Amino acid sequence: MTTVDGAQAPPDRIAKRMAASVNTVGEHVLIGRKAAEVAASQGSYERIVKEVFDRILVGYTVETVTIKPGVETDVVLELAPWGEVVREVDLEVDYGSNSPELVTLIKSDMGDVEDRVNNVLIGLPVDAVDWAGGVSKTIIQEIMAEQLPEFRTNFEVESGVRTVVKLSLVPAGATIQDVHVSLVSHTIPNVMLSGIETVFDDSAKSLAGLPVAFVERHRDYFTEKFRVAASRHHMARNYGLTLVPSITPGTDTLVNVRAETTKYNIWLEGYLDVGRNEHDNTSARLHAGKYISSRDEAYVEVNFFPSSVSWKFMPGWTHRIGSDTFVGVKYNSSDNEAVLTLNQTIAPNWSLRAERRTIAGINEVGLRYRMHDHLSAEYIFTDEESWLRLVGHL
Repeated sequence: MTTVDGAQAPPDRIAKRMAASVNTVGEHVLIGRKAAEVAASQGSYERIVKEVFDRILVGYTVETVTIKPGVETDVVLELAPWGEVVREVDLEVDYGSNSPELVTLIKSDMGDVEDRVNNVLIGLPVDAVDWAGGVSKTIIQEIMAEQLPEFRTNFEVESGVRTVVKLSLVPAGATIQDVHVSLVSHTIPNVMLSGIETVFDDSAKSLAGLPVAFVERHRDYFTEKFRVAASRHHMARNYGLTLVPSITPGTDTLVNVRAETTKYNIWLEGYLDVGRNEHDNTSARLHAGKYISSRDEAYVEVNFFPSSVSWKFMPGWTHRIGSDTFVGVKYNSSDNEAVLTLNQTIAPNWSLRAERRTIAGINEVGLRYRMHDHLSAEYIFTDEESWLRLVGHL
């Protein structure tokens, strides 16, 4: 066992590294020798160890070396610094082009790194800083790898009573090259969201160049940044939009923002019917609804048929039962007929629709599958025929 001691002992981490070096030299000199032989020539062995470390440990005087022979031999070095010692450490960190907000986050990750650097260097003789630089750098790199693993550290040490450690952070691993923002909604038309994307420009730019792993680890932080940025847009305030961003970090990072409102239910769909015996097999429908209570919606639907250049206006009302069932009635002003409606959510991407025309006595049932945010497929049955409808969510 090796012990490094003295009236002004080296900093703990440096002392441990010194002890490891002494241990290596001690093993080279002593292992394999009989304890009696070492005891008989103890002074010579102590002199050898002292001479070696007097040359190596610049900044320290090796005052005494004590060897205690045995099966497990102890080597005790007593050191005394000469000259000035480091009394203050100034850590200067170059954060690159990162914004002040990100610098605050990185500092939070670094935690007590400044205190830990102080523990490595304060008390070290100024003349020892250079030879201990390799040890110090290794220790500081270990600290940074633990605190901030997504960055590699480059630094230089300017020794003095006030020692300056200049540290620069370099991203390690894959970095974000591009950021794509996508906004979708089920309660307002997606075309109305096109202007909101610009509010994410600053947040998106702040991600560029960051390590993918860093953004992954701080996903909640960056998600909140996007949410706050979106909430400042006038449409978010006017329509009472709740914006829920989700980030998928990668070289090309994806930011999907779900924008929903509890005030309105507005959607625009385009239809293409395949296999239907009907002249108007293409149409568009605008649904404009206002929630009049937590469970009730009053709305008007406008249907446009481009083939015949005709319109249908259908005011209506819907009541929600539970969380997934909607019943209601709408009035077809063109046919002077009430239509009873039932809509049921079966699964996140599956829904069932049923309608009954009260005068004509015709039933229509549609089973819809949402393939992605902008396209669905619906298979429709009536009393007389069935067909496939492709639905575009605009």
